[in-house]
Amino acid sequence: MIEFSGNVGIEDLEQIIRKYSKVATIVIISRCSIEYKGRASSRAGLARRLIIIKEDGTVLVHEGKGREPINWQPQAHIITSVSNGKLVLTAIRIRPREELKILIEKEAYVLVSRLTTAKFILEGAEKDMIDLIASNPSIVEEGSHLVSREVSTPHGRIDVILRDKQGRLLIVEVKRSLADIDAVYQLRRYVEYYKSLGVDVRGVIASPRISPRALKLLQEFNLGYVKVEPPR
Repeated sequence: MIEFSGNVGIEDLEQIIRKYSKVATIVIISRCSIEYKGRASSRAGLARRLIIIKEDGTVLVHEGKGREPINWQPQAHIITSVSNGKLVLTAIRIRPREELKILIEKEAYVLVSRLTTAKFILEGAEKDMIDLIASNPSIVEEGSHLVSREVSTPHGRIDVILRDKQGRLLIVEVKRSLADIDAVYQLRRYVEYYKSLGVDVRGVIASPRISPRALKLLQEFNLGYVKVEPPR
């Protein structure tokens, strides 16, 4: 169901975000600049971009090329204000403390729609990869052994948990194809959750491929990657 679509000015855009951000998905195309502050920091100059705001507070910013957003903030608290003719959209995450600030200039094209969900069934490669790793932990790391698989946490379900030869817990996030930055952030949430419980823990992504940005982010977070091909 489409609630609204069309070109709007800055003040109208702010009202739309305030009205719909918690009940619908908002798609914005406009010229904007971006600032991020958190465990690192970044800036992106003024350009025409695609901004997506989901009803759980997730914010993504895309440019014209590539499948990954140049910036994103998961399940954030959204704040808007108008200053000097610009809409300031701020997405704040409390733990860890991160702030994504998007400065939107002039008018924007906006689409507001209420999206729905349906049961998603994954068959084949990813389940087979989890089975493969669970039965052969050494393909992830020599000397490790299985602790558990498909473990529920407040942040989602962990694919595989191993214990390395030093006795540390090793969390494995499995991807059946290309691992992207979403997988990195998911793994980091699992690792931070166990660290908050006082557990000595590491994290690794196991997949056939990984994007350059995801690999760089893994290194920044002191997480690991191992190439694992799905069984044939």
